[in-house]
Amino acid sequence: MTTPPSADGGPLSLETARRNLGGYAMPVDRTDRVPLSVAVGRVLAADATANAPVPGAGIGPDDAVFETGRQVRPGDVGLLKAAGVGDLLVRQRPQVGIVPTGDEFAAPEAGGDGGVETAGFTLAQYVDRWGGKVTYRNAVADDAPALRMAVQRDLTRDLVVVTGTEPGDTLRSVVAELGEVSGDGIAIDPGGDTGLAVVEDRPVLLLPESAVGARVAAVQLLRPLLKSFAGCPLAPHPTQTATLTEPLEAEASVRTFAPVSVAGDEATPLRGTDLETASRADGWVTVPPGHEGRDAGESVTVEDWDYLP
Repeated sequence: MTTPPSADGGPLSLETARRNLGGYAMPVDRTDRVPLSVAVGRVLAADATANAPVPGAGIGPDDAVFETGRQVRPGDVGLLKAAGVGDLLVRQRPQVGIVPTGDEFAAPEAGGDGGVETAGFTLAQYVDRWGGKVTYRNAVADDAPALRMAVQRDLTRDLVVVTGTEPGDTLRSVVAELGEVSGDGIAIDPGGDTGLAVVEDRPVLLLPESAVGARVAAVQLLRPLLKSFAGCPLAPHPTQTATLTEPLEAEASVRTFAPVSVAGDEATPLRGTDLETASRADGWVTVPPGHEGRDAGESVTVEDWDYLP
């Protein structure tokens, strides 16, 4: 399935990008049987059936306590234990290969100086929290044969994510040779250099070097994709309402995701796209296409992307 970037050759809309990726995300049919004590966060592959009655709950033996497709919550396990359930059949977590790239991060023997790689490492923590099973690789230098081997190695996973890439670089040429590029830019800011590809029916997400851009693209594209593979709903992020202390600038032609720091009921936009900016963000404000930002004093909705349940 090859989709042109857009009717006018420009970047894909975020909605189109999600559809393109989602077309390759069939719920994982591999299963595990796990004890109740480690079942929180897993998705049921079969109804969780009671083995004993639960007085006052209207649950009897052989009744379905929770149905297939439910993501088990901490509050669920008490009811399941009361119903005599000791283990559950759950879907295996989607497998994600994360491949960082960049000469500055590769080992000296691969032509790099061994710098500290953070984008892929941070992304691995997000993927684990979002329900994926991560394989985090060593960084790969900007060398076509090495990049080709790195991508092909992880095609046994459900999806592949490559960090540190931009339109026109060696990695994107390699991916285009291996498969099909269905989008080489997304109408979002930051993260507009994100690319989408498919290699051997595996979605490949190409994330930019920018720490903030990579985080935006991961939250907006990778998180929904993982939920599709897991066969569970995409829950909204917690939000709060705050008043902007300064104007928030945005491009009218794209969807903007602005990091902000929050103090009480006030939100202050953060400038920059570096690692410090990404780490300092207490939340994110979305400005839809067609709007050139928000004014100081305006009330906005702040999404907490780092919420820890």
